[in-house]
Amino acid sequence: MAAHRPADPGAENIVFDPHDPAFVSEGVPFATLARIREEQPVLRTPDGAWYLSRFDDVTAALTDVDTFRADLGPITGIAAGIEAIPEDQHYLSEIPEPRHKQVRRLVTAALSTARLRRIEPGLRAECARLVDAMLALAVADLHDGYAMAIPAYAMSRIMALDDDAARRFMAWSWDGTLMRRPSTPGVPPGGPDSHAFFAAYLAGQRALPTPSNDLVALLLDAEIEGARLSDPEIVTQLHFLIQAGVHTTRSLLAHLFNRLVQDPALWTRLKAERALVPVFIEESLRRDSPVQRTTRRCARDAVVRGVPILAGEWVEMGIGSANHDEAVYDAPGAFRLDRPEPRRHLAFGAGSHVCPGAGLARLEAQIAVETLLDRVARMERIEGVAYPPLPGSLGHQPIPARLLAG
Repeated sequence: MAAHRPADPGAENIVFDPHDPAFVSEGVPFATLARIREEQPVLRTPDGAWYLSRFDDVTAALTDVDTFRADLGPITGIAAGIEAIPEDQHYLSEIPEPRHKQVRRLVTAALSTARLRRIEPGLRAECARLVDAMLALAVADLHDGYAMAIPAYAMSRIMALDDDAARRFMAWSWDGTLMRRPSTPGVPPGGPDSHAFFAAYLAGQRALPTPSNDLVALLLDAEIEGARLSDPEIVTQLHFLIQAGVHTTRSLLAHLFNRLVQDPALWTRLKAERALVPVFIEESLRRDSPVQRTTRRCARDAVVRGVPILAGEWVEMGIGSANHDEAVYDAPGAFRLDRPEPRRHLAFGAGSHVCPGAGLARLEAQIAVETLLDRVARMERIEGVAYPPLPGSLGHQPIPARLLAG
């Protein structure tokens, strides 16, 4: 099989590391990504992985879960990947078919429309409380005071847990607990704090005549491939719900609020046209994708645009690049509220492994933005502050602003 050769001989000089920590302070180098899409859309990265940059290729690869298997081993400190991780520690996205579909059905039930409706009034009240607290400050931090707290509150209520659990979720998102497993080197024998918490909670639910939490009841009663889920499996999926539902949603919210602070004209327009809020959220998901790339492991030999990718090789799905593909989007770098298909993006993935919590993330974003628009007349930037780039990191940086009541 002939090896791929780029059309432009200069393409061989492109160097791009999708894990570059400089993105946090300097932002994503979209000019470089545009060149990659044009000259070498399947690029070898400095650490030997393959980087897919075009919308169609990333969509196809995300959809082909039998060839490109999710493997979050490296980002949880296990460089060898799935093979070195016990099966009962595999996150939902890492479980192969057909088992994945059956476990996913349980998670989807936990995030059903009916369940979201039940938590919505409390979520609105919590957002109002958080905004009022920020209004009382000379300078508010829209990250710590708002983006950080909302998904933690939402997930605690989805799980029928309390404010103490929400505080734990925030701490775990901040200190990296959510990116560790029991098999991660250096983790105590009982696993990270999140696993110990959920193991104790699960034991308490098992001791009741009937579980008080219907999500836990679903997981305890489920029978997959002729057997019940083990406690470690259930704990892993509860941990993964927090990882996916708190960590990345925090990034989405941080990017939304950061853009509103930095773009007063956009704030004014949304104040006047509330129907544009959902479009604003979708354009943020596309333009400022909170997850810029996700890792897959090639399970069998494949070919993408003439480039052979061998079984066992790592493949980086360039979600942020795909969401800026000139073949799909007119002026992809612009932030626009008039795109014909605002939900046409890959921020939540694609195919059978599309994010099951997309509905919850959108609900949190909608309520959070609406509450700001309802209770705040204007948000002012703080002079001399270097605001996080758009997009930047998973949202660890402060977003200071002066909030004036409406």
